[in-house]
Amino acid sequence: MADGGASSFIFLATALLVSGGVSAVLISQWGEMATTLDQQRREDEADLKTEMGFAGDLSNVEYDNALPTDETITFYLQNTGQYEIDEDSLFIQLDGQVIADTETTTTILPSGTEWASGQLLEVEITGAWGFADDTEISLTILAISESVGGYTGETIVTEEVRLNVV
Repeated sequence: MADGGASSFIFLATALLVSGGVSAVLISQWGEMATTLDQQRREDEADLKTEMGFAGDLSNVEYDNALPTDETITFYLQNTGQYEIDEDSLFIQLDGQVIADTETTTTILPSGTEWASGQLLEVEITGAWGFADDTEISLTILAISESVGGYTGETIVTEEVRLNVV
């Protein structure tokens, strides 16, 4: 009988050690999961606070085709979100074709240095497209916000616009 008490005590001690180890692993895993969820929440918040939209008349987008090898389309974007957007981060597609950064010029209006909330961005893209007056094209623009607390947001807009030769 004395043997039964000692072995029961050994089983109890072993069970306590194992359950303590499992608890430590579970607590550690829960901490990692909470950290991951917090990071995801911050990334989602950055995306929600980063927004832009087309500004101006979408049926009257300026199209200069005076030089067929150097045509220019000019349109305006407005930062409608809370976060400042990096104007150098623009990724532009015209009818599904990527416009190279070297063919894109941006100007913050009115003469600003940061594309903050409420401000306009004038965007000029150049190329040799050969569009006619009143041609409808699709513009898709992706932009990324400046880093806030180590997180950046993304925004994307797609619109059908009509070109107006000037």
